[in-house]
Amino acid sequence: MRKNTFSSKHDKCFKLPLLLTAFILFVCSSCSDNDKLDFKSPEDALMAYQEYLNSIKVVTKSNTNEFCKELNNWKEMADTVYHYLMKDSTFIKNIHCANYYASIHDSVRFELIRLTETWRYSYEDVLKIKEQSSVFHDDQELHQAVNDAAPFFLALDSIQIEEESKSNILSRYRAFLKDVKSKGIHNKAAMLDYIAKEDILFRSFLSRLYEMDNEPLSDITMDTETICREIFIAAKNGKIPAREAVIYMSMRTVRRLLQNSTVCITDINKQQMKSKEQGNAYLWMIIQPFISIDQLSIVMLTPNDHGHFSYIMSQLPKSVKFARTFNIDQRALNYLLPQQLLKMYILTL
Repeated sequence: MRKNTFSSKHDKCFKLPLLLTAFILFVCSSCSDNDKLDFKSPEDALMAYQEYLNSIKVVTKSNTNEFCKELNNWKEMADTVYHYLMKDSTFIKNIHCANYYASIHDSVRFELIRLTETWRYSYEDVLKIKEQSSVFHDDQELHQAVNDAAPFFLALDSIQIEEESKSNILSRYRAFLKDVKSKGIHNKAAMLDYIAKEDILFRSFLSRLYEMDNEPLSDITMDTETICREIFIAAKNGKIPAREAVIYMSMRTVRRLLQNSTVCITDINKQQMKSKEQGNAYLWMIIQPFISIDQLSIVMLTPNDHGHFSYIMSQLPKSVKFARTFNIDQRALNYLLPQQLLKMYILTL
């Protein structure tokens, strides 16, 4: 028996770029301090947060627009109170205040999770809520940068992949990664060349995904992680513009997640899963875009990305074979799974 499952091996290909992106954003972005609430003391700030919690507790129903509004209200309130307490060093000086803030914060999150059960949210609702509650939703400079990068990814779609065997694909993939690791990536042109060539190989890999269930892929995973790490190190050292590294690598990751999910959706409607392990891997890869695409990458969706998302969202609730394959009640696909996805998103905030 192999040590790693197909799911765990394949998932790792996506995780590192998102984690590195989040790290760079955390380090490089400046937090905005909201001055709309004029607190007089730490106790005053905490009381305002408590009153906000009390207002949420009495809400008995919601819908998509109201939920988006409430999420943004919560984030604004929490951010304002948090930065006021940090500015006053309250969290360091008074452990009781820090614990009180954390208690209120967790209670608000619990109330918002409760509200997810008061409306039958769809997959489209989950995507809309994530987009509209992103802290980058109104960042026009970021939107322009994404628009500038979009043609690069659009051009990749015009490159057709050739039909070839699984062994040949894996051999070429491994050779490519080994060559890139050897040469390194030291500028933007090299980064774009890597993304473009990797995209062709990844799509070729996906064309044989169904055959990869027991294939050892840890070396591909590790080499990909190493290369992505080197790209961000190059950006940190000024060899690649940091903002462009974040944008292109995030868009690359979004693209891969959606391509992967789309292929899995198609496979389960045409193929019989070989094992429970392969079925579980497919289930995870199908829903992964809803989970792994974060507040930054959600605003980087291109029209093609939205097209992939639309395909996934349209197929999930009506796929009887999907429900049967993964032993999921058809009703769960319609609204219980979106509800769980929304709850998972709230837990990340």
